[in-house]
Amino acid sequence: MQTPVNMDNAILQQSLSFLYSVVFILVAIGFGSFILSRSRIVFDSSAEKVFFCSGIGFLTIGYSVFIIGILRLFSPTPLYTLLILLVVPSLSGLFHLRKGISGPAQTQLQSKWDMATVPILVIGLTCGLLLVLTPETGKDALIYHLAVPKLFLKEGGIYFIQGNIFSHYPLHSEMLLLVGLFLRGDVMAKCMHFVALLLVLLGMYQFSRRTFLENSFPLLSLAVFYTIPSVFITSAMAYNDLFVTFYSMGAVFAFFNWFHRGETGWLIMCGVFSGTAVASKYTCLVLPLLGCLGVLWSARRNNTNYRDALLFLFLYLSTVLVVGSPFYLKNWIMTGNPVYPFLYDIFGGRGWDREQARFYDFFVQNLGMGRDFTDYILLPWNLSFRAEINSPRFDGILGPIFLLTLPFALGMRHIGITMKIILAYCMITFLFWSSTAQQMRYLIPVFPFLAILTGAILTYYRKKRFIFGILVLLISLSVMFNLYHISRDMLRIRPVGVVIGRESPEAFMHRMLPSYSIFQYANKNLPGDSKIFLIYMKNLTYLCDHDCYSDSMFESYTMQKIISSSTSPDMIRQKLKAWGFTHILYDHTYVYGSPSTFSPEEKSFFLNFQRQYLSAVAVKEPYYLFRIE
Repeated sequence: MQTPVNMDNAILQQSLSFLYSVVFILVAIGFGSFILSRSRIVFDSSAEKVFFCSGIGFLTIGYSVFIIGILRLFSPTPLYTLLILLVVPSLSGLFHLRKGISGPAQTQLQSKWDMATVPILVIGLTCGLLLVLTPETGKDALIYHLAVPKLFLKEGGIYFIQGNIFSHYPLHSEMLLLVGLFLRGDVMAKCMHFVALLLVLLGMYQFSRRTFLENSFPLLSLAVFYTIPSVFITSAMAYNDLFVTFYSMGAVFAFFNWFHRGETGWLIMCGVFSGTAVASKYTCLVLPLLGCLGVLWSARRNNTNYRDALLFLFLYLSTVLVVGSPFYLKNWIMTGNPVYPFLYDIFGGRGWDREQARFYDFFVQNLGMGRDFTDYILLPWNLSFRAEINSPRFDGILGPIFLLTLPFALGMRHIGITMKIILAYCMITFLFWSSTAQQMRYLIPVFPFLAILTGAILTYYRKKRFIFGILVLLISLSVMFNLYHISRDMLRIRPVGVVIGRESPEAFMHRMLPSYSIFQYANKNLPGDSKIFLIYMKNLTYLCDHDCYSDSMFESYTMQKIISSSTSPDMIRQKLKAWGFTHILYDHTYVYGSPSTFSPEEKSFFLNFQRQYLSAVAVKEPYYLFRIE
């Protein structure tokens, strides 16, 4: 009789997390509607208004949480008070949601073939939701997307986290995840990122139906986007990439509305979404540049006078600056570097040094498959066929869909202005990405538009049966390629058991994360005032409930500096004790094994220190937990 009880409880807990997420998005939509009801912006449809209201709601909630954190008021009373204060105007906004809608507008006819993709979307979203309802195992979530909010909640506010450079990235999206973590834990935080995916899909559909009329296959575009393995996998984790994609898409969408309708409110909306994207990820710093180019190009095309063009440019840039700058100002005050830890030679940065900055730049430049001229020529091919998840080879999988379909655009004789702008946006963003960190997730913001372009290409050739048939075949094979990788991931994770309660969350984590056992042992058995020095534990500090320290990126850097500046094992002990460390936890393979960055002399020195001053507390191969005597 025990299993059904566990199953019922598990289903109840997952349902509550999902329900809380639904309430959260309704509050965001309602509050955004409450704010926009005071503006003169007119929306084409309810779907368009929901899309933009969500972004305004996210912006407001995220910065409200940020202000509470800066004031060091992260405790139940201020956070619950904030949420309660948001509810009343949100209810008013929801009640007036249909106000400010222009009514029926021109809509592209939808192909009957498009409906064939509905089962793929429904099954895919169901599988994605199952993954969302499992405990978090995403690497970057455990390193900083959730680890940093967890520490902020623990310490009662935003502060300098020694060793974790990612805690000083732009963290607007993490402020939203913090709310989920506070209310229901990691599952709700994952649900909120999944909601961002749903908003992206809503935006794609609305954009195709009302703005980009060359696409008669909006549902196909949605399926193409969501079945990209990197998109599918990322959407089920408490990351920020789908928030960034949502904000970036909102900025482009608002720009087109301004370009076509000429309403200044839409230019301000473009600046708001651009600024929110910049406040969420450094990679979005290219977005304001593209926005400025778009404003200037639009002014030239419409023969706008010089003064008005400058006024539009100022309006856009000032909006971006106001919305996007707070996290950069916070970094400047807290670390001395607004873009910490980058541009160290210019700004410097607290808790970082020139050698680490050089190592980090080297690491970033080695993501991908090379930076020679030939590598750039082969980049589309390598991205499509040779990329791998959890690998320096782009750390993700794209699949061949865009490589096989986008070249057909070269045969299109008449390309509308909307399509030209989208092509330019995707090309410039891709070039910027290729010159920086070539990580697949950072390219996700252009995938919705590439998916929409795929639908537009198919639409153009639908009366040319032979080419249309070839395109259908290529798209089908590409989607099957992607579904194969998605299926492999589903079989590896096996989410159903833990979602319905047949497998406990602890057993699931033991199965998914080898180091989970040793962290759980430390959490349950070490004294509450313990402070652990981590070496090569992959920076998964979210798993550790005690105070701990881990070097970002180069996990033996501090220990190697300690060894190099010590003349005896006792000096190592004295330095660690002076910093308050009581324990050391490391992966034996990366300290003493062949992958180790320790020199033979450093290994020998550390081994002597271990023999003299460390007492074994627990060993769960290859992880060793020691107490510093």
